[in-house]
Amino acid sequence: LHLGKEQRWHLFLSHNWGSGQDQVAVIKRQLQNLMPGISIFLDVDDLEDIGSLERYIWESAVILFFLSKGYFRSKNCLREVQETATQLKPVVLVHEGDLMHGGDTFEALFAESPVELRPFIFE
Repeated sequence: LHLGKEQRWHLFLSHNWGSGQDQVAVIKRQLQNLMPGISIFLDVDDLEDIGSLERYIWESAVILFFLSKGYFRSKNCLREVQETATQLKPVVLVHEGDLMHGGDTFEALFAESPVELRPFIFE
């Protein structure tokens, strides 16, 4: 698994702490089991400075947006989405639809998303 010259992580897991933390931890573990050697940024493991979110995006090859309840109402998630769009990073969307596990309807998440970023996120 090769990374670009200035990249540290193959994948950055962008998520809402209140509704997606457990799920992205499982995603990280499962991917590491399937792909030994993959480096995945997850805040609880790798975050050194919340002020450096944009740098962490820069240092990642692909960004995963874990869309769960409140994702687009999170200031930090919006920073990550904006920076991903600015850098034109490849994006993977994962939607948590189970309301019992922090999910929300896709329609509600779409409605909460920033209008100016919808083409980048959803198209």
